[in-house]
Amino acid sequence: MELQVEQVVAQFETELREQKCVSGVLDLLLEQLGGRAIGLWRCEAGNLLQVGFRAVPDMDQQVQQDFAALTHQVSLENTGLGIVKAALERKPAIGMLSSTQSGLPGSSEWLLKFGAQQSYAVPVFEADEVAGVLAISTDCIHQAGDAEWEIQTRIADGIGKKKLLGML
Repeated sequence: MELQVEQVVAQFETELREQKCVSGVLDLLLEQLGGRAIGLWRCEAGNLLQVGFRAVPDMDQQVQQDFAALTHQVSLENTGLGIVKAALERKPAIGMLSSTQSGLPGSSEWLLKFGAQQSYAVPVFEADEVAGVLAISTDCIHQAGDAEWEIQTRIADGIGKKKLLGML
């Protein structure tokens, strides 16, 4: 995979500083990591606040709009979502189509609507605190340690080390 983690983190930094929007870099990651949908959230006052969300062009527009609206602000009490689980447990969360497998009924519902098989939500740490979550939904099944998820984890680490979510 040609994706250079340092370049992606630098693009996140540039987009956040100059535009306060990360659509361009999320589009790049969506394509390079073979996703159906991708999002970045930051933690604030018991909630996850959406920094950016992108989906593949062929996804139903109403589904995209509904997800973006419903995840604009997510309470950390909404434990049926992988992004919340990743933030609370301080480790990656894997959502599956079968909520009995993953224990994430909210994620399973969205995976079905996205036409995806699995989601992977990675916490972003600034110092020792969870500052946010980077999550992707894919139409393939991956295992922890696969190249795509290792890249996503390294990008989340880079975002945290540069304290990019703290800029918002």
